[in-house]
Amino acid sequence: MPTFKPDELCRIGREIYEQIGASPEEAETVANLLVDANLAGHDSHGVVRIPQYVSAIKRGQIKLGTSPEIEKETAATAIVNGHWGFGHVTAKAAMEVAIEKARETAVGIVTVHQCNHIGRLGAYTPLAVDAGMAGLITNNGHGADRSMAPFGGLGRILPASCMAVAFPSDRDFPVALDLTAAAAAGGKMRVALARGEKVPEGWLMTADGQPTNEPGDYVNGSASLVPFGGHKGYGLGIVFDILSGAFSPAGCTREKSPVTGNALFIQAIRIDAFVAMDEFTSEVGRFIDYVKASDNAPGFDEILMPGERSWRNQVDREANGIVIEDKTWTEICDVAQELNVKV
Repeated sequence: MPTFKPDELCRIGREIYEQIGASPEEAETVANLLVDANLAGHDSHGVVRIPQYVSAIKRGQIKLGTSPEIEKETAATAIVNGHWGFGHVTAKAAMEVAIEKARETAVGIVTVHQCNHIGRLGAYTPLAVDAGMAGLITNNGHGADRSMAPFGGLGRILPASCMAVAFPSDRDFPVALDLTAAAAAGGKMRVALARGEKVPEGWLMTADGQPTNEPGDYVNGSASLVPFGGHKGYGLGIVFDILSGAFSPAGCTREKSPVTGNALFIQAIRIDAFVAMDEFTSEVGRFIDYVKASDNAPGFDEILMPGERSWRNQVDREANGIVIEDKTWTEICDVAQELNVKV
């Protein structure tokens, strides 16, 4: 499997999207966020998606040159229409709207519809952290994109909806949670398939409720994702779906939805509206020390905070490069050759 410097992968992604007609700004935003996912160790939402988005552009699902639009707003809230442009561009713009609202009113909440796939939700909450805020984002499949069975049920009924939250700290990394309601994201099945690997027991089940560890069963539609922790992941998935869908024109998941994509619920909270920033970050730091001081369970060398592993992955991959699966690299090369992009 080849290894690449992050800047080189960004260049390849940027040039591919520019060659197919994206603006320089669109291409750079999407390419950078895809590579950021790889840096954080979330390869399922990284450059493996480059060919997928090229195909979506060709089908007209991703509409190039569109701009997110605020359709309705109050001092603290907004509804944003992405007009089916790149989901990454829409989500970034919507988080920036929430941040600006929070600057004025302490809390900004934005919902989003007509938005394509936005990739890793944890890429957007750091924008709030950088602005001295806490950030939260949830998604659903815009009423469609069904991939997960409900707890106690069968079949692909719900999306693998996600949530990300980030808080600033006095360490080198924010405390950040990025999770899906499923036992694992659907993108991990595609990565496992590309690597020729099985997936762990408990991630997938067949249409008749039998476990399977074949990622191809998910990719071909014959298996569904399983909620993590049974009723707990299922319950969170319901909450994410309502936040993302019922507060926006996209709606919650249903049997027949005319479109698929992402609907979003985004919140930014200005910390200094509650406590001084240095008080907040030092308290988070004290809490980190308290948790890490616990005795280690058998088989564990240390206790990691949410977000710490992704930060360590980023430090390592920035220094040593990003490994790309052979199948993924072949697919990227095929697209690049078609669009006369040097790889």
